[in-house]
Amino acid sequence: MAIKVYLFGQLKELTGLSEILLDGISDTDQLVNEMAGRFPVIKGLPCLVAVGREIIHSNTSLKEGQELALLPPYSGG
Repeated sequence: MAIKVYLFGQLKELTGLSEILLDGISDTDQLVNEMAGRFPVIKGLPCLVAVGREIIHSNTSLKEGQELALLPPYSGG
């Protein structure tokens, strides 16, 4: 099952990628763990996960072809 993950802000800078295609990811917890394993520099960095342009707040099952985004913390202004 392939999903496309977009990276923004500090996550993009630290990984050197703006997007990555991952296979075999079934939920958002697995996604976060996979990204931390591939890019240890982002492990423990707080981030929000968006599934289909909606920020989620708990582990969410994923489907083939879904687009996700990892967003660093942000502040208003």
